Order: sequence, then C-alpha cells, then structure tokens
Amino acid sequence: MSEIINNEPQKGALGSLYYVLLVLALGVFMSSLDMIIFSPALPTIVSDLHTSFDWVAWTLTIYLLFFAAIMPLGGKLSDVFGRKRVYIAGIAMFTLGSFLSSLSWDIYSLIAFRGVQAIGGGLILPSALSAMGSVAPKNQQGKTMGALMAMSAVAMVIGPSIGGYIIAHFGWRAVLYINIPIGILAIILALRFKESYGETSHHIDVVGSLLLTGGLASVLLGMVRLESLPLTDLTVFPFFIAALLLGVLLVIYEKRVPEPILDMATIARGNVFSLNLAALLSSVSLGCAMMYVPSFAQIVLHMNVEDSSNILTPLSVSLFFAAIIGGMLIDKFGSKPILLVGMMITVVGFFGMAQYVNDSLSLGIVLAILGLGMGVGMGAFQIIMMSFMPVSELGTGTGILNTFRNSGTTVGSIIGGFFLADATSKVVTYSQAFGNIFWIGTVLSILAAIMVVYLIVIDRKKAGIIAPVPTQ
Repeated sequence: MSEIINNEPQKGALGSLYYVLLVLALGVFMSSLDMIIFSPALPTIVSDLHTSFDWVAWTLTIYLLFFAAIMPLGGKLSDVFGRKRVYIAGIAMFTLGSFLSSLSWDIYSLIAFRGVQAIGGGLILPSALSAMGSVAPKNQQGKTMGALMAMSAVAMVIGPSIGGYIIAHFGWRAVLYINIPIGILAIILALRFKESYGETSHHIDVVGSLLLTGGLASVLLGMVRLESLPLTDLTVFPFFIAALLLGVLLVIYEKRVPEPILDMATIARGNVFSLNLAALLSSVSLGCAMMYVPSFAQIVLHMNVEDSSNILTPLSVSLFFAAIIGGMLIDKFGSKPILLVGMMITVVGFFGMAQYVNDSLSLGIVLAILGLGMGVGMGAFQIIMMSFMPVSELGTGTGILNTFRNSGTTVGSIIGGFFLADATSKVVTYSQAFGNIFWIGTVLSILAAIMVVYLIVIDRKKAGIIAPVPTQ
C-alpha cells in the first residue's frame, strides 16, 4: 500500500481537514494533559493509598518514561498498520489505563496502570501527527501542525490548574474518570477516518524498542536516586552503567537490523541530528524551568496556592494563539526561519525569568513572552522533521523527534530538582536555586537556537545558496 498526499483537504469518508484536526487534537490534548494533571494529587494519594511521597512520585515518572520510550515504536506501527488504526488503539489503551487507574487499590497498582495509560499516550501522538501530515495539503501543514502541538503544550501547562480544581471538588480519581467519556467519543469520531499507510513492510523492531526503554528507564532511575544520594552510592551509579551499556547495544543493534526503530544513519545526518539536538536542548530547558514556576511563585514571590496554580495562564494563552499564528507564518515564510524566530524569543523569555522577575506582574509578562516563543516555533519542529523523511516514514520520523522532546522534558524536570535539593539542604537560598534553574534554561535555549542556525546553514549550503570559500 502506498501513501497518497493530496494538495486539497480530503472529504467524504475521511471528513473535512478541520474535522480530522479536531478529532486528532482531542486525543493529543487528553494524552498530554495526563502527563502532569496528576501533580496536584500527589499529597492526597499519599494519604489515601497509605504510601510515601517517593513512591507516589513514580505515578508521574512512569508516565513520562513510557510515553517517551513508546513513541518511536508508535510511529513505526502507524506507518505499517495504518495511522487511523494505531490512533484508535492508542485512545482505547489510554482510556482503559484511565479506567484501571481509577480502580487502583494501592500505589503499586496505580503505578502499573499509569504505565498502561502512558503506552496508549505514546501511540496517540506520533500516529496523530503522521495522520495530520498525510491529510493536510502542503500549504496548510504549518497551521494544522501548529494547532496540534499547541493543544499538546497547552494541556501540559494548564494540567496542574485543572487537576487542582477537580481534585479539590471531586477527589483525585475524578481526573481519571473524565478521560473515559472523552476517549470513547474520540474513538467514535475517528471511525469516520479513511485509513492511510506508510511502510509496506511489517517488520517491527521489538528488541530495539526494549533496549531504548531500558536505557531511558536506567537514566531516569539513576537521576532520581542522584537527587538524594551521591553518584558513588551502590544504588546510583549502576543505573548509569546500565544506561551506557544499553545505549551502546542499541546503537550496535540498530545499525544491523533491517528496519530499526531508531535509524542511526538517519539520525546521524547533519540536518536530522541538529534538529533533534535542538529539540532535546529546548525540551530540557523547558522541563528544567517551567515545571517549577508555580513553586517559584509560592516560595519566592509569596503567592498563595490558588494564584500560583493560575500563574501559567499568560503562558498558555500566549502559546495557544502564537502556535496558530506561527503555523500560518510557516505556510508563508517556511518552517526554519520561523523556528529560529521562536527560539530567539524563547531565549529572551528565559533571560527575563532569570534577571527581571520580582513580582506577579513581571512574571506574567515574561511568561507571555515565553509562550509566544514556544508557540511560534512549535509546529516547525514537526514539519521540518517530516520534510527530512520519505512519505512512507512520516510516523517513524515524528516518533523519533518526539522521543527526543519528551525525554528532554523528563530529564529537565529532574535537573531542576537537583537545584531545589540544594535549597532544601540550605546550601543556597530558594531564590538562588530558582535563579540557577532559569539561567540553565537560558543557556540551553541559546544552544538550541545555535543548532537551528547550524541547521539553516547546512541546508543553504546544500541548496548552493552559500557558496564555499574559494581556496588559493
């Protein structure tokens, strides 16, 4: 079966372009929202399930881990078995995981069922992005991708606020109940889609997927342990050794398998590598800094809990509209220049967080600037990555990119925890710790912008726009 990309929005069995966008956005929003909507529930779950905070934190970590690790496999599956089929399977598994999580009788069952949720979420995002890429005409891909990614980012930003309200009024299990009718609705609406395929081969790289998941899990476990123990501890450094060994095995194996889950030859290409490195650095900076803004507002700016949970509203509003406008600009001016503009605005926003925020007003203004930068370039990452891949591997390409992005967010949140641990142990003040976090975000976003510049230079050289310097 071959993939067909039309230059006009498809009608009939598939439905209009905007119908497809709406249904895909529903699944993307739901799966992304559950990354952090659980965070306000942690203290309540500790008492309700009679467990410790260390254990309950794994309800977040396990979701982020499986969500990131399953994406390359989800992208491959959507190319092989059909984007519609995998999207619906992802929604179904996510909904099942939500239902089972709502029935959890102890912390261990909750962690296990959150893993089921995350696997479903990891299937939803790459299948939705590749499906959108196969439906949208080229002159509207920026707008549609920007809208999809805006839903993902806004969901993660407003998650704590929504979760806090639901938990306060209806209990922590209610944040799981709401996924069930939404998931069923998304499945019913998605049944109208016309199926689209990429790869004709049915080889699935199970070994590569297991090595990738094991490597990511080892890194995360090691970093979590490193927050409270020295690297030399016997329960810390073995995780990093295991991650290194699994990483080496992954590279060796992926070079030999016919259809790898992570195509090392593709990733090693200068333009693909620089794009994914930029995505990784950008996501680490966002994970490192943005996860802790409500805590910063409470501890340093002395805002109350309710106000601090709403402080991200300027960022989410700015991000949502900037993503849509950015998508339109991409369609007009191209994805790479718009991505660079977005990265530069993000740098300004992080610099403002590190240097100029001293009250709620200045924080709101700087967060709006950050949302503008994030939103303008959000869809560009996906479009650029898909432009590097053959049409038959759109799902694989988006899976690789979003693995880098979500791994970066997870690692960044743990890095931020290192700095706050110093404040907890009185090594530095909380104000200094948050300042260090925001400076790290600034530096990493600058490095990400440099990688985008490098990407543009590479492409212009290939196109012959930048002529080589003549030698004597």
